[in-house]
Amino acid sequence: MPRRKSDPLLAYFGKTLLWLPLFFLLWYYLAAFFSVPAALLAKGCINLMFSGLVETLEMNGRELEVITALMVNTEKGRGNVVVSLNPLIYSWNIPVLLALCFAVEEQYFSNPKTLLAVIALLPLHAFGIGADLLASLAFKLGPEVAGQLPLQSWQHEAIALAYQFGYLILPVVGASAIWLVSQYPVVSRLAGIRPRESASPSD
Repeated sequence: MPRRKSDPLLAYFGKTLLWLPLFFLLWYYLAAFFSVPAALLAKGCINLMFSGLVETLEMNGRELEVITALMVNTEKGRGNVVVSLNPLIYSWNIPVLLALCFAVEEQYFSNPKTLLAVIALLPLHAFGIGADLLASLAFKLGPEVAGQLPLQSWQHEAIALAYQFGYLILPVVGASAIWLVSQYPVVSRLAGIRPRESASPSD
């Protein structure tokens, strides 16, 4: 009996699964390296919307501590509101995207498409971190903190929606879209889509 050819799509995702453990391990131990650029971008965007709201960012292990300009009463007197965030819940798609790229033959770090694909994720991570910060200030830290934010009712709704979108949907949809764009020739080949032949010029 003739040997059955292996399904290229199945083989591709098989290679992806082989790469995943390595990239998840590297990502986990280099969490601060991946988190800082997105956190700085989120700080810049939030301070554009709310001037001077974020004063300082600090990495405490894998946690991101955001020191804000808002004040609150503590046992030691008035102090700045500090919000602790977990940026890893927004950047877990980095190892997934890298595994998908590395499963393609010769698509390694030397290939600019791989680097650009990872860089394209940073604004999505920044969106998630920024929305998480605003949701914490507006909803999670009590009325004393929330009352210092000049928010209208529609802005509260927008922050809640942005938080859910940035946490539940954007990491998956964003990474998938970037993978499709950066690896379109491979994806189209795996999907069985043949490239359009250019029409020959008429005589």
